[in-house]
Amino acid sequence: MHVVLVGPGALGSMLAVRLAPLLGGEEESLTLLDHNRQRADFIADNGITLYQGTDASQVTTIHPVITTDPSAISKCEVILLCVKSGATAQALLHAAPLIREDTLIVGLQNGMAHLENLRRTRGIAVAAVSSAGATLMAPGQVMDGGAGVTRFGLLTPLPSPPKRLHDLVALFNRAGLEAEAVPDIMARIWEKLFVNVAINALTAIHRRKNGQLLTSCSIRNSMKKAVSEAMAVARGQQIEIDYDPVATAFAVCRRTRNNTSSMLQDVLKQRPTEIAAINGFIVEQGKQLGIDTPVNAELVRKVREIEQSWPTA
Repeated sequence: MHVVLVGPGALGSMLAVRLAPLLGGEEESLTLLDHNRQRADFIADNGITLYQGTDASQVTTIHPVITTDPSAISKCEVILLCVKSGATAQALLHAAPLIREDTLIVGLQNGMAHLENLRRTRGIAVAAVSSAGATLMAPGQVMDGGAGVTRFGLLTPLPSPPKRLHDLVALFNRAGLEAEAVPDIMARIWEKLFVNVAINALTAIHRRKNGQLLTSCSIRNSMKKAVSEAMAVARGQQIEIDYDPVATAFAVCRRTRNNTSSMLQDVLKQRPTEIAAINGFIVEQGKQLGIDTPVNAELVRKVREIEQSWPTA
């Protein structure tokens, strides 16, 4: 299986290091595709290093094949899109020369905004939801965020999942990345969206790691209200919720207490956030359904205010 990974950021770099050792043969390969020539050149020269363990003592470095030119890639059966949600459309356009009707296009983005771009692709659209985390410390240097589960599900209507999807799930599991294919990926996407609605914006606004959110009564209250609004929107879209999303979000905070959320990483490095695809999605869908979402709207406003305070290039 020939896999092309688009976007060597935090998650993409972690996946590259974990998957590369299993894709080193003539019939199996991993190639990184990047839009950023400077970063691609740096990785080509220095490789990607993954730090694992509580004391970061387990260090693995790979030197992957990386290019900014999709025409330089001879084969592609699976595309792993590891870019931010807002970059999905551009990433698909960049990778378009590689996409055939039987190519798996796997989106690993947060939120919901990227799904329509995936559905419009020429290939077989697959959404993936992962609780595996990673923190980019510097270009080509990433810290593993601990164990998590990655779930894959078809967005393209097919009579049954293609063998290639089962092969991809098996690849993740062989790499020590727990994975499974699920029949209803939308339920899983909503499940993760509830967690992101609860955690990401508040970590960015208050500059706190995940676990530190739970030390404040007012922040915990904001988490509950934001998730309650998201649940109302989900039910307005006929999504069944047979668990407690607030309890789940709190549990994720405790389990990932030392993690720096992706949105906080973006804010600390003054990069555009995925606020529109997470809390912003709840606000927009609430408007369409006639459901008030004042807490999520306020979180969006505050994150946008942070972004607008940065110096322009």
